Amino acid sequence: MSAEIEENQEQPPNEGDWLSDAPPDFQWGRFPEAEAFIEKHLQRFLGTHAFAAQLSLRMRDETSTLFANWVDHVIVPQQDVDSDQFESELGFQIENVETSQGETVYWHPPPYFPRVILSPNASEPSAAIKVESINDFLISHQLSLPIEGAVLSTYRVARLPSQGGSGQARLPHGDCQFLITERRGYRGYLPQAHSDSEAYLGAREAWMTRQRKFQDNQIGMRAALQLAQKLAQDLGPDLACHIVFECERAYWQKRNTAACVQKLRQDHLGLGWANHDHHTYRSSRVFFPTLIRIFKALGFKLRERYYAGAEAGWGAQIVEQPACGIIVFADLDLTPEDTSVDFASTALPPTQKLGTIGLWCALHGESMLQAGMHHLEAQFDFENMRDYLESAGLRMMAPFSDFSYLKQAFSKGEMWPVEEKRLQTLLEQGKITQEQRERYSREGAIGSHLENLQRTEGYKGFNQKNVSDIIQATDPRLQHLVHDA
Repeated sequence: MSAEIEENQEQPPNEGDWLSDAPPDFQWGRFPEAEAFIEKHLQRFLGTHAFAAQLSLRMRDETSTLFANWVDHVIVPQQDVDSDQFESELGFQIENVETSQGETVYWHPPPYFPRVILSPNASEPSAAIKVESINDFLISHQLSLPIEGAVLSTYRVARLPSQGGSGQARLPHGDCQFLITERRGYRGYLPQAHSDSEAYLGAREAWMTRQRKFQDNQIGMRAALQLAQKLAQDLGPDLACHIVFECERAYWQKRNTAACVQKLRQDHLGLGWANHDHHTYRSSRVFFPTLIRIFKALGFKLRERYYAGAEAGWGAQIVEQPACGIIVFADLDLTPEDTSVDFASTALPPTQKLGTIGLWCALHGESMLQAGMHHLEAQFDFENMRDYLESAGLRMMAPFSDFSYLKQAFSKGEMWPVEEKRLQTLLEQGKITQEQRERYSREGAIGSHLENLQRTEGYKGFNQKNVSDIIQATDPRLQHLVHDA
């Protein structure tokens, strides 16, 4: 196998390019006025559409999520909006994507807001939610609706008129409707008439069944990169990305009890994991550039980069796939000497002493390989989610962010068994003590989490100090102190 694997060529510019190569000290803003605009029209819609209003209550009570967590876009009557004020005062910008004739799509860089469509045909606001499977949603709610778009195509939609009922009746285009959407790496709003379902399912099978356990992780990471590049070449990076992360969430979920419990709740309403916020991958220092190359092959753009400093001992590169709306928080151990290095493109040598992330990888494997993701963070009604998991016997760690605009907390770590061969190797290398070896052999080591998150005011960033605190709190060497706390 060749020691070097060429990256795919850069994709055409899109809205993600504005944040590429962001400086390490980049700060995300908060936009309460823009959030208030969207919320006003969502509440107006919920006051008109009885089914959506009832679903909003069920989302809160049965899944600990908020209706806003699922909104894909809001359709607002064009006559209700001063477009100049909309752009100059609230910061919305026109997005050049496919849509119905006469409609204009707006997005708001950089916050975490749904798109807004100004429609000259609408007399009342409409709203669309995103789900993983429209079929599952319709079955869950005993609805019979026509679905626009081919099976497994990049964009499908079902429309529920405001009077509800069986859903067979169709109102004129401009009237209030509740849209259920299904996306696969497509940012437009025109249902796709064709799909290559065989290619889609073949790619999904290829990634789902790929080899994850290798004697040599270098070979494993190269194999993952080659497969990512092949899927991107065959299907395009956007659809390939959607497939890869659908598989990655499934792999992680099978090893996390809190995830299984919460996914069952969301599946009961036919929603799936469409409320995902970000996916966290841990990497050994030497494999980190290859991990980033895998993400780049799948159409990710570089966002902010963290150098947490000598005391924290870690760093991270955040990447985002604009067409899929997927964000990855990729982290690794750093030493004080590494803080001036672009670790996203430069492989760093191993260190004798392992930090929290390096030890996790040594115990369980690389996130891109055997271990899978460290955690998935999804958007919830924070207090409701915390209370439900506690009532279900799934304990939560103390919040590591508790601001009005950002709340975050981990479920207690899932304990994973550790292979004896890994423990013996770490002991012989002097990277764990005999006492730690015996504890990990007896108890296992902290593996993964589900993260409870709530964002407001369009805040899209992370709090570096708070992330440092939680990384330290999840160090396997401290699990005998914190796991039962």
